[in-house]
Amino acid sequence: MAKVSVVKDPGADHVPFLRGVLVQSLVSTGLSFQDAYRAAQSIRDSLTGIEEIATAALRLRVAEFLEEHHGADLRRRYESSPEDRQQVIVHTPTRDAVFSVGVVSHCLEACAIGTEAAWECARRVQETLRRDARREIQHMELRRLIHQTLLEHCSVESANRYLSWRQLKASGNPLIILVGGATGTGKSTVTSALAYRLDIVRTQSTDMMREIIRCYLAPHVVPTLAYSSFAAWRGLPATQLPEGQRATDNPVIAGFLSQFGTVKVALEATIARAVAERHDLIVDGVHVLPTELELGSAVTKAVIVPIMLAVTTKQQLATQLVERGRQQPDREASRYLEHLDAIWELQVYLLGLADQGRIPIVGNWSLDDTLREILLEINRRVMERHVPDPSSLG
Repeated sequence: MAKVSVVKDPGADHVPFLRGVLVQSLVSTGLSFQDAYRAAQSIRDSLTGIEEIATAALRLRVAEFLEEHHGADLRRRYESSPEDRQQVIVHTPTRDAVFSVGVVSHCLEACAIGTEAAWECARRVQETLRRDARREIQHMELRRLIHQTLLEHCSVESANRYLSWRQLKASGNPLIILVGGATGTGKSTVTSALAYRLDIVRTQSTDMMREIIRCYLAPHVVPTLAYSSFAAWRGLPATQLPEGQRATDNPVIAGFLSQFGTVKVALEATIARAVAERHDLIVDGVHVLPTELELGSAVTKAVIVPIMLAVTTKQQLATQLVERGRQQPDREASRYLEHLDAIWELQVYLLGLADQGRIPIVGNWSLDDTLREILLEINRRVMERHVPDPSSLG
């Protein structure tokens, strides 16, 4: 379906029609997330064949749909200006903000609560505030209301995850997420999605660390860094094999371990800096080997969550490499497919290390399912460090 542009006035800038924005707007009027999503999809379908629509015409179309399917009262609420709608001011120690269903639901998604359930809980909180004619609320009172709503309409487990998450934020301890995995397992995609879900602005990849080190050290000093992780053995003279590694051992693993030894220091320093500055951080890369890192006091000063991504078949790995090549032309799939066996050998080794170190291994078949599993693991680790305590909400 072609993209539809929304324009406020003739000659004004064009803005793409975004279904997600309309969903949020409809939820704020009182629709459930499910009804709002269906309405937004219906409106989007009704725009088939239309390249441009005026803002006023779009709002009229939405209003008429709401009246037809949900009644005149909801239409009037939708058509009322933001100033006419009841706004609730949330007071926090640092600033005041307007209560937002979107903000609350986004926060709840970080607690491994599904999107629809998160939106429904946030909408119920909003309805409670409206019913009580609240114009302002303290942030701790709002959190108690959210917690109670989760208990009543979601689950005890969800409510407990929310409690632990709030306790983590109050502690000031950073969250450090380490995402490992062989080439083609989807680390970058998963990291980007996690960063959005968790509002983490600092991410780093070990590939970037490797490139930076290459810029500062002569090639003959670190010859393996000139090659990808699965081909690092090409730059590894027999005299430079890692300690304990025999020349007859698997050269793919030998080269990778030599490369890891060089990147390891930078990786440990990056984590230590984030912990010292109390910044949340996500690090991804094939060189993320949690069992081989020396993190010192970071393990007590931060919540560190290691994850190892995996693909379960060579065919799936090849498919993901091809798809990545389409999305990132600079990473042409053919180059990686030529080394598919070596990449697979490296994955087997990485998964073996993860299994020995009891690092969670997540099969990355579907992004939504992968994120769900990782978020559950993150929340499990958070709950280990911050046992849910209702009294923490005052």
